[in-house]
Amino acid sequence: MHRIVLDAMGGDFAPSVTVKGAILAVKESSVSVILTGPKQMIEDEIKNHTDFPHDKISIVDCPDIVGMAESPTLSFKKKKKSSIYIGLELVKNGEADAFVSAGNTGAVMTTALFVLGRLPGVERPGLAAIFPSSKSDYVIVDVGSSVDCKPNHLRQFAIMGKHFSREILSVDNPRIGLFNLGEEEDKGNQLTLSTYHILKQCGFNFIGNVEGKDLTRGAADVVVCDGFVGNSLLKFGEGISKMLMSFFKLEARSSWLSMVGLLFLKPAFKRFKKRYDYDQYGGANLLGVNGICIIAHGSASHIAIKNAIKVATRGVQSNIVKKIGDGISSSQISDEESVTPLIPS
Repeated sequence: MHRIVLDAMGGDFAPSVTVKGAILAVKESSVSVILTGPKQMIEDEIKNHTDFPHDKISIVDCPDIVGMAESPTLSFKKKKKSSIYIGLELVKNGEADAFVSAGNTGAVMTTALFVLGRLPGVERPGLAAIFPSSKSDYVIVDVGSSVDCKPNHLRQFAIMGKHFSREILSVDNPRIGLFNLGEEEDKGNQLTLSTYHILKQCGFNFIGNVEGKDLTRGAADVVVCDGFVGNSLLKFGEGISKMLMSFFKLEARSSWLSMVGLLFLKPAFKRFKKRYDYDQYGGANLLGVNGICIIAHGSASHIAIKNAIKVATRGVQSNIVKKIGDGISSSQISDEESVTPLIPS
């Protein structure tokens, strides 16, 4: 049985939502969950639930709480007994198999980097998020861990994304696309021009540049970009999904005719919500660190927490950390190659 650490104090609605998500996970999956946080607070919350396998949930007392707006660096230095720090130490020491948090994203990434460490050869970790398309799911790397990237960072994101797509999304030969403002090889800024040149020579199933309009139709299985662009895409996608659901709810109240019409479409809307709701994807994977670390949205619901635990479990089952490490180690290139620009004449 896989042991997943859940930061019980992570997120806007902790610990009620995190505890509820953990209980759903142990009821539906063959996992055990270790909740980290102030023991008394967690126990008081657990008392609100009765129908679940109590032997599959345990608590590790962590008196320090990292706020959602706290400085990542200061929290790492000053709060060594936080639910984030101790949770990641459990993974590092082999007492747990993976870590999940909906807490302060910067604090989780900083602590994971220093506690778990980077895999050999990894220059920067990449945050990988799964997105839906009209055909199938795909992954974007990076969605926020590194905003100022060099070409070799994006090359490593491509390697990480390739293995993630194979192991988690079951794509045999992932199509790797470089997110850009045009499909032509000579489009983009110096970063994308140089990265295009590198990816073209790496032996990947590299399909070239992909634009925003290509993403929704499933043009690529792995989309590579820097964290500034990727995080903007992530937030925009979340906003669009919420806007559409709000629109249809308002339309249903506008007239009896609209309500009747939407009632007939209710099954289709349920399928849409299940397919495109961010909660169904759980959280983003911090790839490149020496352990499995899943970061969920701060406003994650109990459904999202449950699914984040499932995502962590799939990572453990697939041995994704080792496969990414092997992929990085077997594809090292020199610093000179990694920064070779391709500037149009």
